[in-house]
Amino acid sequence: MYSRSESYYDGKGFSRMPGESFTDYAGFRRSPGDAFTDSKGFSRRPGEAFYDGKGFSRRPGESFYDGKGFSRRP
Repeated sequence: MYSRSESYYDGKGFSRMPGESFTDYAGFRRSPGDAFTDSKGFSRRPGEAFYDGKGFSRRPGESFYDGKGFSRRP
């Protein structure tokens, strides 16, 4: 859901820097390390698989699509 290595767009399309708090897909403000809501509405804890910005299932450590559909490194 968030990147530790590059800037990305969060669940509501806001630009974020690595380590910065973000807005999840449910509209809640989260800090890295917090549980978050993925793009399909499931609550996820860090370290769990999640659905990315294009609805693909991703494991932690895999590249993912951000809130605007750009491919990002974790």
